Amino acid sequence: MSEARSRFGSGTAVVTGGAAGIGEGFVLHLAKLGMTVVIADIDTDKAAWVAEGINAAGGSAVSYGIDVTDAAAVEGMADSIFSRFGSVELLINNAGVETAGLLWEVDIDRWKRVMDINVDGVFYCLRSFVPRMLAVGTPACIANLSSVGGLNSVAVQGPYVVSKFAVLAMTESLYQDISLTGAPIQVSAVVPHSIRSEIFRAAQREAPSSNPIANSVFDAMQRDNETTGLDPVEAAEHMTEAIARGDFWVFSNDEACRRSAIQRADQLRDLTPPVDPRIMLERMGVSVPARTSLHSTDPSKG
Repeated sequence: MSEARSRFGSGTAVVTGGAAGIGEGFVLHLAKLGMTVVIADIDTDKAAWVAEGINAAGGSAVSYGIDVTDAAAVEGMADSIFSRFGSVELLINNAGVETAGLLWEVDIDRWKRVMDINVDGVFYCLRSFVPRMLAVGTPACIANLSSVGGLNSVAVQGPYVVSKFAVLAMTESLYQDISLTGAPIQVSAVVPHSIRSEIFRAAQREAPSSNPIANSVFDAMQRDNETTGLDPVEAAEHMTEAIARGDFWVFSNDEACRRSAIQRADQLRDLTPPVDPRIMLERMGVSVPARTSLHSTDPSKG
């Protein structure tokens, strides 16, 4: 028996953003293992559809319409779930959005929307679920979705990168705070690499960018995501095993994510600036203007 089936073969799991992408992958896999899965998503129709499919296949799932940016609604969701099921063994804070554009060109409302969902949404869930987990006192696990973009900065994705760095910092802080309580609550930082989804296409649809480089990058990333990205259920299976083992760092692609972590460690150790984005963009087939010198070549100007 796998570690995941042994640990997550029963109980209740809550997955925010569980109606699509990697969230749906977690939902389908956890239901297959034997958990009752709460599919918490702003897309109520898709969440209900996913739940219906799981229940028709003999699993156990319920849908819950939620906007994670609404703190009161999140509190109500936690109260409802604990009242109904008594406990939550696994909380996966996955809801998140992307956006494209040079940082100074990002619309203020879009910036706030990314932060509200990707950062505040995680905090609101922690604020509502952790006290109830502590009160129940039984073993539980919280897994927060960061990204390889939470390890290394990436051009034309500033708001997303900032949010995922924040989620990683929040997860490390949560790990330390929980340890002070002595509660049997595990904390894991989930760092996906490339998993098939509509995240880049959705970003362009919800907040179109007028910047040609940003649009070319997101077109290329969506293309690569669809052709070489991991299947969401297979990625979820791999990551669930790591969570079940008790790992803090949980990767979708161990080799690729470890390279990203080492790249970040090297940058901090050597105190070097971020990698020149042209290297990655050229590999993606995206043309960018030639780089100009940041320093004056006129001796009279020092």
